[in-house]
Formats: sequence, C-alpha cells, structure tokens
Amino acid sequence: MTSTEDIASQTIGKSLRDEHGFEKTDEIFEGNPVYRLDASTILITINHDMIHSGYLEQHFDAEVFIYCSRHRAASGKPALLVHSTGNFGSQADFGGNPKQLSVSAPSLVSVALKSLQRQKVERNLGEFDVTLEVTHHGPTSMNTPVVFVELGSNEQFWEHEEGARAVAAAVMDCIKEPLTGTASIGFGGTHYASKFNKLVLEKGIIIGHMAPKYALTEITADVVSQMLKRSAQKIEQAIIDWKGTNAENKAVLFPILENLGIPVVRASKL
Repeated sequence: MTSTEDIASQTIGKSLRDEHGFEKTDEIFEGNPVYRLDASTILITINHDMIHSGYLEQHFDAEVFIYCSRHRAASGKPALLVHSTGNFGSQADFGGNPKQLSVSAPSLVSVALKSLQRQKVERNLGEFDVTLEVTHHGPTSMNTPVVFVELGSNEQFWEHEEGARAVAAAVMDCIKEPLTGTASIGFGGTHYASKFNKLVLEKGIIIGHMAPKYALTEITADVVSQMLKRSAQKIEQAIIDWKGTNAENKAVLFPILENLGIPVVRASKL
C-alpha cells in the first residue's frame, strides 16, 4: 500500500511498479489505479494518511497489509525501518485507538529487517541506519496483520531513489515470506530497539510486538495479553532487555507475564 499523502510511499511505489513487475489493472480504488503482481498480490494507493487506514478491511479480504511508508525524525538521519503498529497507552495521537494493538506479522518484520540490512550493503547506503522500531501508531483495529516498512527521515530522503529501492526489495521479500512458526514479543529498551535488532540480525529471532521502556510505566495486563493474542503467529516467549528496564518496570510487568503463563527470557541469554 502507498498513499497520496506520503512522499516516501510514492517513491517506493514507483520502484515497485517499475522494477518488480506490478502491472496496471482496470480497477480503481479511491480514484487511484490498482496494480497487480500476481493472483495474490496487489498494490493500492489511498488518499489518507496511512495511520488512519483502519477501514481497509471493509474493501479488501487480505492475508496481510504491507505499508510502504515515510518515517519522520527530528534528526533527519537517513534510515530504513520496519515495525508493527499499536498504542500501548492512553494516547492515540497518531492514529488508531488507545490501548489497542494491531495484529503483528512477526516473520515479515524479521525478514524485512534482514532484507533492509542486506540492501544497505548491496546498494552502498552506508549513511542509512537500519533498525526495528517498537510498536507504535495506527492503524490498530483491523484483524488483518499489519507491517510498516519505512524510508526516513525527512523530505530529502523520502525521495531518495536507492533508499526507496531498498524498501521495495524488502517489501518483495515480505510478500514471499509465510506467516508460520512461533515468535517472541519484546520488552524494554529504546524506541529503536537496538537490543532486538541484534537478536533478529545475529540470532535469527522472530519478533512481534515490542514495548519499550517508556511504555512500561502504564502498560496493562490487557495490552500485554494483546501482544500475545494479536499476532499472526503463536508467541512462545517474552524477551526482556534487562538493562533497558528498571526495577519498577519489572515489578509491574513480571506478574502480568506470569499470570499469562508466558516464559520470560533475558535478551543477553539468547
């Protein structure tokens, strides 16, 4: 999916159309042409910001929605990113509903990160960071799995053709990846999930929803339960960034995980 409201998504969409075999069909959605790759994959463009796209299930019976999106950061640092969506707390300033998580697609998140890292090397994108982001922003209400693959972090890089090609290649890898097997959820650390990046890239961990340290102060048992249930793959363990959580965080989180019967593993032990 791309959006007319998103410069980066349009740059990525052009790469998908020009280089990956998507062909224009006679179908129109929101006044925009629909492109088809094969019997199971289409490329659509919406006229809204993607964080407000929770209505799409009313129009498409999909296995997964893959969003080609911009990433905005005050640093302006060029970046290639991937994440699940949802709001851990009572605020929903960037789409979706408070204290609601989308359905994660752990295998797609992990394969996208690996693909972006590979593309960074192959395309000589040395100035680009490659990273997971923790779960954040909308949409949150759909029952279809959602994954955002992003190009950041300002207008200069939203139009960066090689960066867009890297994201497009990662999207194509997502399309081929089955949503099978078990996965983990993560807690602690920073928004850019450095500890979990290493686990995915170096240890082959498959990761779904991730709650950073800043979200743990008001996290509830219901939201943690959603991290388990709102996943396209069975969650087998909770991974804790031990140094990225404090005693107060652990005092809130551990009883919830124990009550849910989910094993807890220190990230440093994997």
